[in-house]
Amino acid sequence: MEWSAVAETVRDVNQRFWKNKDIPYLTFRTTCNSTQSYKAHSHCELSIGIIESGETRLSLPNGNIVLKKGDIILIEPNIVHACNPVGNKPRSYHMLYLDDEWCRKVLSKFYGYEVTRYYCEQKLQTAIEGDDNLSGLIFKLLDQPSQSVVTEVESRLLNLVSRYCMPQTHNDDENELVGQLRERLLQDIACAPSLDLVSQELGRPKETLIRLFKKQLGITPKSFLNNSRIEKAKILLKSGMNIVDVAAEVGFSDQSQLHRTFVNYTASTPRQYQQVTSIFDNNC
Repeated sequence: MEWSAVAETVRDVNQRFWKNKDIPYLTFRTTCNSTQSYKAHSHCELSIGIIESGETRLSLPNGNIVLKKGDIILIEPNIVHACNPVGNKPRSYHMLYLDDEWCRKVLSKFYGYEVTRYYCEQKLQTAIEGDDNLSGLIFKLLDQPSQSVVTEVESRLLNLVSRYCMPQTHNDDENELVGQLRERLLQDIACAPSLDLVSQELGRPKETLIRLFKKQLGITPKSFLNNSRIEKAKILLKSGMNIVDVAAEVGFSDQSQLHRTFVNYTASTPRQYQQVTSIFDNNC
């Protein structure tokens, strides 16, 4: 673990930047009880902000958002923004900076084609309680960098990027519709709703949803869901979970269905993948 204090010229800001060699694409910044304002700026990384206490007014090109305790914000690379206190009252927050190249690789692998630009669903309401939250996991990683914590942090980051970042297109209406379908599929990949049900909810024909989804993302909703299940299965296999339990956890009817789908998407069996990663982990 490495950390460096912020320059002494900013004396009133209690914050630090952290890095961990086990997740080199991540920089973690923690700021406590700060009333410091910022000029409009941008980052070359994907920024993930987590509000721990107080309120922050986030200024974006398309308007302002007031973030409160428990809110998570995703900001694409190179988007000009500013984060300032509300009513000059202190707030505490964490910032995670994810290497843009890593994010694009995750999305390219996820969608099966090269993703050069992406956009984010920016505000995510989420309850942050106890050690189950992302910031708590990061602190665990910094304090006790066990392989299990590394795996869980990576799983959370992969889920955030793959769920809330989408390849950039130019049709806002289609983006919204495809984003809604994508979100419904990812809400619970083990028990994802049928396309008939989602088409009723969105008020659009199933065939239209499939066509727009494939046009924008390059794969059908069914393939997208299977891909999502396999990506989650990889994480669970790496953590050492039994293959039968992995199959049930990600929504396959049995181990053989997981096996067939895993082979189709990875050209290896779940057992082979688990054995290779176990050897890798032991040599780290």
